[in-house]
Amino acid sequence: MSPARLALGALVALSIVACQSGGAPAPSGDKVAIAVSEAGYSPMTAAAPAGSVLFVITNTGTDVAEFEVIRPDKKVLDEAENIVPGFVVNLSARLDGGTYELVCGKLTSPRGSLVVSGGPAATRPPNAVVDAATLAGIVTAYDAYVKGEADDLVKVIGTLTAAIDAGDVEAAKAAYGPSRVPWERIEPVAELFSDLDPKIDAREDDFDLKAADPGFTGYHRIEKALFADGTTDGLKDLTAGLRANVADLKTRLATLAIDPRVMARGAGELIDEVAQSKMTGEEDRYSKLDLWSIDPNVEGSAKIVDLLRPVIEKLDPAYLQRLDGAYATVDAIIATYGDQTTGFQTFDKISQTDLKALQAGMASLSELLAELPGRLGLEA
Repeated sequence: MSPARLALGALVALSIVACQSGGAPAPSGDKVAIAVSEAGYSPMTAAAPAGSVLFVITNTGTDVAEFEVIRPDKKVLDEAENIVPGFVVNLSARLDGGTYELVCGKLTSPRGSLVVSGGPAATRPPNAVVDAATLAGIVTAYDAYVKGEADDLVKVIGTLTAAIDAGDVEAAKAAYGPSRVPWERIEPVAELFSDLDPKIDAREDDFDLKAADPGFTGYHRIEKALFADGTTDGLKDLTAGLRANVADLKTRLATLAIDPRVMARGAGELIDEVAQSKMTGEEDRYSKLDLWSIDPNVEGSAKIVDLLRPVIEKLDPAYLQRLDGAYATVDAIIATYGDQTTGFQTFDKISQTDLKALQAGMASLSELLAELPGRLGLEA
């Protein structure tokens, strides 16, 4: 273990605020330590002053966990996903005064709260890396991309749910993979709505009763019925709910002002999710159509980099060249197993050699993209 990790571990041991029974509030300041685990949550309150806050998050449980800071308007302000047991993750956020919900462990776990004292956080200093007009133009272009994908999402969900409602299992199976594409391309933005995300895309692991839990709805509940149970019976309430939730998402995205940090971090978050959880085949475990999720994750990430390309090229052309090479590596492996026009092979058809190469490629790309927000001056 490195000296830095040892020092951080000592800090966490002294100041952890546990998202579980018996946790004591962290002292006020610009650093808040959080422990997350998969069991034993009860409401707790942490405190911090308005401004830039560093969360030091430790997974003290035995299962992969996540941490989210949810604003009073129920949008996700910041999050750390797929935290491996025993690991420490640092998350910076800029907070206005108010009370925030904290998700610790699973989306369905009891939530804690963070009381932020003071008024609005001090305005971020002008970005010294990218001028405001250039950055605004890039965000505007990304906003148009997100809205276009939301339009497409409504259409493909319509195709999927129409086949289910007609009782056509084979047509519904054929529509399932393509229905994932627009959602996965814009997932960092879609996930900002903390009430909609679990309704649309939660996995059964997020629920105490797993697949039998009544709260398990959306894509993956439908996936189980089609591919594991081989039926469309009893799904009309689920299809109606999915259509309504996707339509609601489109409506909300129409008025959402996308934070440049969300865009810049989103490029890495899309790849992080693939690297840390989707390479096991757990995303679409019933259909094994994981490549229909992985490929658009890569596309959505690459779209952000393409929009930022002129800026990155000016700042560090060698870094951009490394990014392009990393994307090319993973694209080439994925293309071996199909595309969005002809269809992808199932995840179990990927050879062990290619799977290891894809895992390594995703890890390398994730590491490169972790640098992107800082290089652009878009940290908290």
